[in-house]
Amino acid sequence: MRALLADIGGTNARFALLQDGRIGAPVILPVAGFGSAEDAMEEALKRLAPAAPPEQAVLALAGPVLAEPVRLTNAPWSLESAAIAARFGMRRVRLVNDFLALAHALPHLAGGDLVRIGGGTPVASAPMLVVGPGTGLGAAGLVPTAGDPVAVPTEGGHIGLAAETPREDAVIAALRARCGRAGAEEALSGRGLVNLHAIAAELQGVAAPQRDAAAIVAAAGTCPVADEALAHFLAFLAAYAGDMALAWGARGGIFIAGGILPRLLPRLDAPRFRAQFEAKPPMRHWMADVPLAVVTHPAPAFLGLAALARSSAD
Repeated sequence: MRALLADIGGTNARFALLQDGRIGAPVILPVAGFGSAEDAMEEALKRLAPAAPPEQAVLALAGPVLAEPVRLTNAPWSLESAAIAARFGMRRVRLVNDFLALAHALPHLAGGDLVRIGGGTPVASAPMLVVGPGTGLGAAGLVPTAGDPVAVPTEGGHIGLAAETPREDAVIAALRARCGRAGAEEALSGRGLVNLHAIAAELQGVAAPQRDAAAIVAAAGTCPVADEALAHFLAFLAAYAGDMALAWGARGGIFIAGGILPRLLPRLDAPRFRAQFEAKPPMRHWMADVPLAVVTHPAPAFLGLAALARSSAD
């Protein structure tokens, strides 16, 4: 079996070939560099399978997959499985939510793919949940059943953000004024970090240079505005992950994926982050038993996509 796997986000589209049970090296293409997903796929297939395209494809998309064509939330592409199959002569094309693919990846992550934050013991019969700040903010659960586990994609990245301190109250109010609504993604994403940086400058009453997310991270440690933006980002993320654990009963574990937090691990105060995650009285003791980990695998969605491709071939 050969299958094209793709993890298509708002910034980058990653493609890899599943062949003989192994996932090959990925091709990473900028979404902004191509007019359509099919054009990017054509370029990827030239590099991955120049002789002949594979017979099937499983594509993970950063957006709700409800009806086709599927439109990405944070990019102008739309995709339709029948059109893709016809263009590339494929027998089967499956479109799934990107966090559904990440949920399917959770059982396949090894110890070296994770950095644990604090304690907790996973309950095998309980749901696991993956959340991930990147270009946007995604969330999906993996629920055990008597047969194969069931992945449940959500739009949990758009729930309302909650404040825990008076300073966070001010940040939430500023987010609402800036964005129209203080949704979690407006703080916990690349553009969310930019929002927090601008708000921190306003609250400190100082002028700060305009920075993208990478520049904000780079400025941390030397710029009080960047320091406050990152502190709010991490505090909101820990609290959000804890809220999602409660909502899902996710005693199988909370896994934080996405492109941002792994880059912050060298400066992460893990005990503080864990304490902010657990700070849910009167449920603090319940929270203390929930495992929490950062996913450091460079392309975890491919593990879930490969599992989906194998199940489609069975």
